[in-house]
Amino acid sequence: MHAPASAPEIDAAAFEQELRSGRELVVLDVRDTAAFAAWHLTAPGATVVNLTEDEVHDDVAGALSALPIGRPVRVICNVGNMSLRVAALLDGKAPDVRSVHGGMVGWSRVLQAADIALPGPVAVTQFRREARGCLSYLLVADGEALVVDPAPSVQPYLDAATARGARITRVLDTHVHADHLSGARELARRTGAALHLSAPALERGIRYAGEVTPLTDGDRLALGGTHVTMVALPGHTTDMTGLRIGDVALIGGDSVFLDAIARPDLEVGEAGAADAARVLHRTLRERIGSLPATMLLLPCHTAGGRHDGPVVATLGTVRHAVPELALDEQAFVDQVLADMPPRPLNYLAIIGVNLGEELDDDTASRLEVGANNCAARRQPAPTP
Repeated sequence: MHAPASAPEIDAAAFEQELRSGRELVVLDVRDTAAFAAWHLTAPGATVVNLTEDEVHDDVAGALSALPIGRPVRVICNVGNMSLRVAALLDGKAPDVRSVHGGMVGWSRVLQAADIALPGPVAVTQFRREARGCLSYLLVADGEALVVDPAPSVQPYLDAATARGARITRVLDTHVHADHLSGARELARRTGAALHLSAPALERGIRYAGEVTPLTDGDRLALGGTHVTMVALPGHTTDMTGLRIGDVALIGGDSVFLDAIARPDLEVGEAGAADAARVLHRTLRERIGSLPATMLLLPCHTAGGRHDGPVVATLGTVRHAVPELALDEQAFVDQVLADMPPRPLNYLAIIGVNLGEELDDDTASRLEVGANNCAARRQPAPTP
C-alpha cells in the first residue's frame, strides 16, 4: 500500500480537449495490464504507455526511460487515486506531469454537445459520451426542456437548458439501461421535473416507482406549446421506448443505430433471446419501417469514438446501411444470435442500480467499464 500523495491535476474535460486537439502527450495508464487490455483510451497525438503503480514505484528511472522524451505526461488510473501517487513520484522528473482527476471513470463521463437543426418548434441538442458510445438529448420548446437518457453527470444538461433560457420540466429514460448508469433520477430531483419511464419498465421491478409518471404507446408529452409522442419499441428490452418529434425525427433509444441493430438478450438472457429477437424484428419492420425515409434517426448509442458533430442520419440512409433490416424474421433471428458480442461488463449490477438498488457513489461509478456493447453485431473497436 503506497502512501497518499499530492500532485498537479488536470480536469477530465480539459484532458479530453487536449486529446481532441491532437496535442502530443504521453498518457501513462497505471492500471493493471488486464484492465488496460480490456479498455483504454487512444488519440492521434497521444502515446499511451501502460505501467502499473508498483512498476513505477519500484523503478522510477526505468519508468521514465519508457516514456518519450520532452512530452507533457498525463497519468491516469481508474478513479484518480493511484495516478495521483504516480504523478507525485514523477513530478519534476518529466515535463508538465499531471494526474487526470477522476481517472478513466471521470474521463468516460465527459460529454460533447452538438445542436441538431430540425424544422419546427423543437430545438435539439445531442450529448455524446464518446468514451462509452452513449448518446442523450435535450429537447427545448417555448422555455421548457425534456432530457432523454441523461448520463450520470447531469450538470451539462442543466447548463445547456440555462443557456437556452429553458427550465427542465421532464426527464425520460428510454428503458432500464444495462450498459451505463442513469442520471434520470438525479436530474429529476435537482429540477423538480416529471420523471418518465414506460409502463413495462415498472413491471421490471423499479424500486422507485412512486417517483415515476409512466408512459404508454402513443402518449403525448407537452413541451411548451407543442408535444412529442411516446413510441413503444420493444425488442432490445420489453420496456424500450422512443420519442417521435412530429414527422421530423425519431429518438430511437436502443432499437436501431446508424450502423447496427440492438441486441435482444440483456434483459431476458440467452434463453429468451430468440423470442425477443422476433419482437425486435416486428418493431423494426412495422413500427420503424413504416416511418418516412426522410425522417431523421437520433440513436441513443454509437460504437464509440470521437465525432466532429452529431450522430444522426435519415431512416432511408440507415435502411441502406444496416443489412439486418432487410432480412425476413427467421433469417433475422439467426443472424442476430450468431454474432452477438460479449455482454457489457457488470451489466447485471448496472441493471440493478438502474432499477433502484442503493449503492454508494464510488462503488456505483466503478461499474461502468469499457464500451457499451448494446448492438447485436460485433462492431469495430472504438477509438475514443
